[in-house]
Amino acid sequence: MNSIKEAKEKLQSLQTKTSFEKMVQVTAILTKLLEPYRIRPIIVGRLAVEIYTRGDYTTVDIDLIVSDREKAGQLLTQLGFTPLGRHWYHDELFVSVEIPNDMLEDADENKVIELRLEEGLSVYVIGIEDIILDRLRACVHWKSNSDCEWAKRMFLLHKERLNLTYMKQMAKRDGTNKQLEQWS
Repeated sequence: MNSIKEAKEKLQSLQTKTSFEKMVQVTAILTKLLEPYRIRPIIVGRLAVEIYTRGDYTTVDIDLIVSDREKAGQLLTQLGFTPLGRHWYHDELFVSVEIPNDMLEDADENKVIELRLEEGLSVYVIGIEDIILDRLRACVHWKSNSDCEWAKRMFLLHKERLNLTYMKQMAKRDGTNKQLEQWS
């Protein structure tokens, strides 16, 4: 899928898919269209939580970090999305894309994972440690109970593969280490 026309056809085929499938496929299509520009959108936020909780958590929008928001916005508009600030909406698919930043902050770019999908498509997702730490910051600093719950669930679900040394270093820097220590 190298053209807008092909991408729009692929989007049309998503009408009957679940919300999660639509969001992942929209991201994969955008990722493929941005490849020639050497731009790699990274899923962060609630969709990353949904991916890492294997669908236990659900969301209704896509949060992406994209180094060239303007280029991504041009492509989203060509795909039928309507821009509104840093958001783009697709009325037929009921999918919303937000690009909150142009760089990954408070996260290690080397921990980003690539999920390979069918038809040669893929998406990039913030590393598991970093999404847990992101939710942990919201838990501690914003007093968000739901973020506490989801951070702990992801921590327990993925505990065997987490880089705890990295997480403890970051949590100490963020002032969230006491909460993290309760889980480890």
